Amino acid sequence: MTIITEEDVESYLYQHPKFFNNHADLLAAMEIPHERGDAVSLVERQLSVLREENQRLQSQFGELVNIAKENEGLNQRIQGILLNLAQANSLEELFDNLYETLHAEFKTDAITVRLFEVSENHEREEFVEYDAQVFHLFESILSGSHTVCGQLEAAQKDYLFAEQDITSAVLIPLGAPKARGILAMGSQEISRFHSGMSTDLLKYMGELIGQLLQLWLRH
Repeated sequence: MTIITEEDVESYLYQHPKFFNNHADLLAAMEIPHERGDAVSLVERQLSVLREENQRLQSQFGELVNIAKENEGLNQRIQGILLNLAQANSLEELFDNLYETLHAEFKTDAITVRLFEVSENHEREEFVEYDAQVFHLFESILSGSHTVCGQLEAAQKDYLFAEQDITSAVLIPLGAPKARGILAMGSQEISRFHSGMSTDLLKYMGELIGQLLQLWLRH
């Protein structure tokens, strides 16, 4: 086996001065010690900036990959939920399937559905009147069809998860273009639902679930 010495490397680089032009990634990974105290040469500074930029880009790329993986998994779960709901043969079965699949797919500690319209044909706790209390607690969410993640206000928690130890939740408007209700999923873990979560797919799920509910309410 041929042993390459430092002199061989030095000689090669002298003979090929444009070597690093074609291997910028190697240049970015190299570390050059500062042997002159606090003094930093222009080349050393350029290398430092290049390495920092490389690390930042690698970190951003890693975050994007993780977000893409999370969204792909969430999209698959939502498709499974909607497929299950579409197979229901009655409104009661639709609600049963909804609670069962949401618990299974999102591993939540509590689920509450509130539809703000009175149904003469269905006497279920999900159907409530849109009164002053509802307007005060959820108007900003319903009017803008905003999905909200994080910690709830005390009054919102009492309304949706009375006597339950819920510390974080996601509130999803049901229906589109005008929301007619709220789907709330709560967790006992404070970090389970947080404000930094992506909500686009959850909003889409709420729109489709709201449409399925409306189809059964017309029967």
